[in-house]
Amino acid sequence: MTITSPPKVRAIRALGAAGLSLALLLTGCGREDDDKRSAASDPASGSATGSGAEPGTPQAALAGARWLEGELTDGVLRNRQYGTDDLGSTIDLAYALRAVDPDSDALPAIADVLVAGAAEYASPGEDVYAGSTAKLLSFAADTGADPRDFAGIDLLAQLEERIEDAGPDAGPTAGRAEDKSSFGDYANSFGQAWAVRGLTLAGSEEAEAARDYLLQQQCSDGFFRLYFPGAAAEDQTCDGADAEPEPVDTTALTYVLLHDLAEDDATLDAALRKGIDYILDQQAEDGSFSGGDGAVVPNANSTGLAGWALHLAGEDEAAAQAAAWVRGRQLGECEGVLARDAGAIAFDDTAVRAAGKKGLTKTTEGQWRAATIQALPALLATPDGADEAPCPAGS
Repeated sequence: MTITSPPKVRAIRALGAAGLSLALLLTGCGREDDDKRSAASDPASGSATGSGAEPGTPQAALAGARWLEGELTDGVLRNRQYGTDDLGSTIDLAYALRAVDPDSDALPAIADVLVAGAAEYASPGEDVYAGSTAKLLSFAADTGADPRDFAGIDLLAQLEERIEDAGPDAGPTAGRAEDKSSFGDYANSFGQAWAVRGLTLAGSEEAEAARDYLLQQQCSDGFFRLYFPGAAAEDQTCDGADAEPEPVDTTALTYVLLHDLAEDDATLDAALRKGIDYILDQQAEDGSFSGGDGAVVPNANSTGLAGWALHLAGEDEAAAQAAAWVRGRQLGECEGVLARDAGAIAFDDTAVRAAGKKGLTKTTEGQWRAATIQALPALLATPDGADEAPCPAGS
């Protein structure tokens, strides 16, 4: 199994889901030879979903889970465009499935793949990726695996080595996660949030410093910025950089990953609550979310993550509005080239229309997968009567 990626792919992946969503948006309209999607894409050929779902789980969420299960090939998302296995997105998929159907038959196979590919994913050769290690550490801790012996790797020690030391003589970067890579340091707040989760669950002494550095990335407006300042900057804070408002993705993911850890942490709880207030302020009247400055189109990635966070925060009305918007970009039972894609969620309305012509191709399926993964748990708040996307012309 091949997990390593060309430098260009590795660099894009390292930017985090927000940057990846934008990259996929730009490439999602590309044309290609008409190749057929594999039978694995057929929801009917995947495992039965829903046996472990909570009673009353919306059918929209279950349909999305079934589609995601069908996208797996032997437990992993295969990127057909680049011929690589995408373990990062596979972990994200696992968390989405756990939120909707914690007993999904796909989860054991995913766990096996992550064990087999752990070294190539998180620490290939001489490189060590902080965000990838943090995601694996979190997955191990959340699933009851041993974080000190995950495929023979001590994930806890590996991540602790990538966290800047704290203490009396520590500099302004104390607690910051950093990559060790020939491609450069692409660590960001997404990976930092995963690091806080993994280190906390594993009982690391580095957890508090990692949390403190993450909280420095929250501006007074309430949002968490995605990118860190330069390592040499004396002021590492978001306010110190006079950062512009950002899309809600980073703030929403931070809430999703850390809300359960805030029950015994008043400082973290207050920061997360402020983040929810920011998310509420960014919601459009139709329930959707786009960029914090309005520069990004309303999309399922941002709306899905925000809706998931709002659902977990008990903001029921706002969560239902977000879920209804996402539901309106989810495919139902269509014909033709989309016959196997019921439950898939489009990035936006343009993606729905484009899919009617050629279906989900090897250059567009990644965008659909990313949108469905990020938006799936938001559908847990789907209100009665929310309509799916009309089948696009040609399907």
